[in-house]
Parts: sequence; structure tokens; C-alpha cells
Amino acid sequence: MTDPIEPTDVRALLEKYAFKLTDHRRELLQKVVDQRVRHFTMVLEDLKDPHNISAVIRTSEVFGFQDVHVISEVNPYRVGRSVLKGSYKWLDIYSYSKRARCLQGLKDKGYKIAVASTSSASVPLDQVDLSRPTAFYLGSETMGNHPDTLAAADIRFMIPQYGLTESMNVSVAAGVLIANLDRWLKDHGRKNFRLSDPEREALLAAFYERSAVGVDRNSPIHFID
Repeated sequence: MTDPIEPTDVRALLEKYAFKLTDHRRELLQKVVDQRVRHFTMVLEDLKDPHNISAVIRTSEVFGFQDVHVISEVNPYRVGRSVLKGSYKWLDIYSYSKRARCLQGLKDKGYKIAVASTSSASVPLDQVDLSRPTAFYLGSETMGNHPDTLAAADIRFMIPQYGLTESMNVSVAAGVLIANLDRWLKDHGRKNFRLSDPEREALLAAFYERSAVGVDRNSPIHFID
């Protein structure tokens, strides 16, 4: 999505900011980076409520999912900083003005497209093949996913429900989904899905910089037309 940092630049960043951090801070950042995954990623398609966007971003960070993709073709990208609690600093958030650009970019990266749906054609989450990298789309609160997204989906899935209410709040559904994906990663050995060595080193350098001087020089938000 973004251009990778050259190895020489990564090493320079690590050396530049390491002395500004305590040993405890460096150890913590290394531990977090070692648990990061990109095997699963959340895609938020034209969500309206900043609370919902922020809640999904925060939950993704807590469970170690490094990337979040936000489509704002209809509704602008907005977040609630009180909900984020600074979590966005430790992620890569990709904001797209066009849904087609997001979809093609994910497919080019080898992601299977999975769309949350309550239709009869959907399969329960526990029957979805999760061995391939998968991007999970969550649609807008009122309209759901765009017809083009549904048409392009590799799979439509549903979270089993046993009540009378038709659906869950989108941020709650994301929380349930991410917790289930985390369980799958644990069952299959999370270390088998962690970032490559160069990716981890580059992410650690970014974390050093953001921790030492903030996000102005190394923004976690990437806007894509």
C-alpha cells in the first residue's frame, strides 16, 4: 500500500530514536511488533458513525491487526478521538475515496474478500476457510455493503445469532468477529502469521519515531484516491 522503507533508512530511524526511549519502552514496542499480523484485516465501507469507525480501529489495535482500511466514497472519514484512545498511532490506516481502489488493492495483495451479510446465501463464520489472507468488509449502518462489493466478494459470511433482532451494531459485530479471528490465530500458531523480518523492523522503526516525537513525521493514516 505504502512504499516500503529502505533498510538503511530503517536502521537510521532505529538508531536515531532508540536513545530517547527507556529500556522498558523499547522492550514493550518490540513485544507488540512481534505479535502484529496482516493475515486478517478489517475494511469499513462508508460507515456513518465516527464512534463505530473508532471502535473498530481501537479493537483492531488491541488484537494486533496492523492494517485497517476505511472507504469514504459516500461518507467522509471521521473518527472520535475519545474512543480511539491513541490506538491509531500504532496502526496503518488506509483511507480510500473510491471503493474500487480499495478492492483492487486488496486483491492485488492476495486477500480474499469476505463480506458480512445476513442473507440466506451466507455461511457461518466458523465455516469460512481462514487459511488465506482475508479482508473482512463491514458495511454502513443503514445501507450495508455496496452492490459492487457484494458482487466482487469471494465469500459472504454471517455471525450466528439466536435472537429476534436482525443484526448487531457494526462495532459490536466487528468485536465478535475479531475475537473469533484471534482464537483461530492462536489455534493455528500466531507466530506462523506474524510479519516478515523486514516488515517487523520497519514497523518497529515507525513505532520508535511515533513514540519519541509523535505522528507528524510518520503518519499512520494513508490517504489513497
